[in-house]
Amino acid sequence: MTLIHFIKRGLVSAVLTMAAAIPATAIDLPVTTVNGKDYYYYDVQPKETIFSLSQRLGISREEIISYNPGVDGGLKAYTRLYFPVESGLSAIADGDHVTTTHDVKKGETLYGVAKKYGISVDRLIALNPSARDGIKSGDRLVIMQENAESPQPVTHVSHTGGTHTISQGETLYRIAVNNGITVEQLLAANPELDAYNYSEGIVINIPEGSAEPHATPHVAETEAPQHAASKPESTPATQNIAENSDEATADTASHNPTPTADIADVTDTPYNIAIMLPFRLDDEKIGKDAENFTEFYRGFLLAAQNLCNSGRHVNINAYDTRGNLDTVKELMARDEMAQVDMFVAPASAAELDYIISQADSDRQFVFNTFAVRSSSWQTNSNVLQANIPHSMMYQRAIDAFINEMDGRIPVFVQRIGATADKEEFTSMLKSQLSDRGIAFKEITFETTLKDEDFAGYDTGGSYVIVPLSSSAAEFNKIAPGAKRFKESLGSETALTIFGYPEWLTFRGERKENLGALNAVIYSRFYYDDTYYPAKRFADTYRQAYGRDMNSAVPSQAIMGYDVANFIIKSMRANNGDFHSKVAPVEGLQTDFIFSDSNCEGLVNTSVELIKFKDGGFTEHRNI
Repeated sequence: MTLIHFIKRGLVSAVLTMAAAIPATAIDLPVTTVNGKDYYYYDVQPKETIFSLSQRLGISREEIISYNPGVDGGLKAYTRLYFPVESGLSAIADGDHVTTTHDVKKGETLYGVAKKYGISVDRLIALNPSARDGIKSGDRLVIMQENAESPQPVTHVSHTGGTHTISQGETLYRIAVNNGITVEQLLAANPELDAYNYSEGIVINIPEGSAEPHATPHVAETEAPQHAASKPESTPATQNIAENSDEATADTASHNPTPTADIADVTDTPYNIAIMLPFRLDDEKIGKDAENFTEFYRGFLLAAQNLCNSGRHVNINAYDTRGNLDTVKELMARDEMAQVDMFVAPASAAELDYIISQADSDRQFVFNTFAVRSSSWQTNSNVLQANIPHSMMYQRAIDAFINEMDGRIPVFVQRIGATADKEEFTSMLKSQLSDRGIAFKEITFETTLKDEDFAGYDTGGSYVIVPLSSSAAEFNKIAPGAKRFKESLGSETALTIFGYPEWLTFRGERKENLGALNAVIYSRFYYDDTYYPAKRFADTYRQAYGRDMNSAVPSQAIMGYDVANFIIKSMRANNGDFHSKVAPVEGLQTDFIFSDSNCEGLVNTSVELIKFKDGGFTEHRNI
């Protein structure tokens, strides 16, 4: 088994200040075709408002909402907005720009090309709409620069530092060149700046000095040792990121019993994170579960790399629990465990409970990512439950249902002989509908939902179908009849179908039917691989590990990335005390909104409501 680890030089942190966006006369937007009609599209950026976007696009707030009715309550980061081509938003403000080109070489990615020229992936795609679905060797890409100079490195131009406000169309590469520094030095001075997703109006720090050759991240491989089954060891893949260290290597456990990932900082006392998962390195053949945990770990390391340029040191120690309670007991008996600030625990309830029992209740926390049904957070205040419990999730979904479906007649649908795997939820929903005096209908059918099952229904009414099963097979038996019933109604929006997280796995015709039926589902997570931030992460993962992420839903790699972002950012903000301050963190796949109200420990209360639109559109918000 081969794992990849990162080696990166630690850099001194700096502060990024933000300023209001500068109004622009026009920006360039990529184009897509939906149902035969051309649309410009734009992915909302973090902290962006309808007001700032209207200035950025040069259109009114009312126009934005008229084209995208779902944003009338405000914008959510990474929501995709669509504008008809006739709205005229695609003009490129030329100014003094000149156009250069790049011929794609074998193995190059959008991410890599964007990084090479110091521009965002969004801008690269905007200039080359055909590259939205990927690039291949021989393609020629348009690269927009601010003047006629070719992108050549400058290595001996000095600068005294200061700040700079990014202007419309300006690239990080050009800013670096104009100030005699490299893009890497610029990013090091602005640790919160996303190198591939930035906009005009941001104020950035310009470091002092001259642009000298600078070490950039690279990857190395190490073979996993064949450990003795009786002796627990750490995982062989380890990130080492240390200030003033040119290079660090991943030792096997026989050389270093606690391989760590050090995230650079200006303080001396580090935070320590122990990732305790069943990587099962001794197994001759790595199973699916072990591979998923390895995916999680890889994503965790990617987040650590992104956060290495600022904040207090964080040591990340990884241990193979082998899915064995005795191994966990041996690991927890190690002296170094007394120094751990946060344990990332395995899925086994017994192993999780043992780690909790051994953790110091005064200062050590346990992050439960995988044991979804564990109630340990109710009896131990230092447990962070990453997944909202079913009963709490169901109640939030029911509250959203009653609010969103107001005026619609609920219709509960079940096939005779089918497993009603969502009966716990639907029973709660029926009970609360009855308590509120909301009448509902029920349909029981034999093979597939038929037209006669809706006999006597008012075609002028509005309905919401609620299946008692989340399975794809049952959905296939409901969808055709539901679509025919929808066509008999007086409006395209007169029928919707309310469903479950499992529907996020739907592809092909089933996914198209979700849009056709105006489906609304609830879920602990939401991930759309067509969004630019998701594509960038996939490119980064591929570049780092030489392989694509597994296609599982939810993605374990992105889960690891989100968890690491939350833990590391929170530790630095609350000095390692999660009872004093836990700010919400928005992830690529999972949001973390922790609360300790009405419970003993800390529980993530985040639930997403996802709406599907005909033509492949989706909207989502936290409820």
